[in-house]
Amino acid sequence: MAEKKKGKNNGELCYVPCRVEPGRFRGEFLVYLKALNPSHPEESVDAQLFADERAVVGVQGTPERNRPVPAWLVVSLVRTSHGLAQLVLPQPAQPLGENLLSDEDELTHEVVG
Repeated sequence: MAEKKKGKNNGELCYVPCRVEPGRFRGEFLVYLKALNPSHPEESVDAQLFADERAVVGVQGTPERNRPVPAWLVVSLVRTSHGLAQLVLPQPAQPLGENLLSDEDELTHEVVG
């Protein structure tokens, strides 16, 4: 059996902080995230995606169009290394696609909200 890499388990669900407002359709949110630039992890990148409301927890307040509120997006953790976490999003984000690089300290592994 291969030895697992040090860090969190592959595919483990966790939560990343975000801001949400109503999406285009009923039952979805427009989600805004801060991510790290995969080519230059010291730089942050603004990303956004549409996500089913079941992929968002801990919504604080009532989101309105152009007035997003804090929440947590459910993501899959691929791996952690040197304080960075590689994540898979529930839907592709602009401009980063399906994968996201985040500061490991930004994640939580506990159900929130």
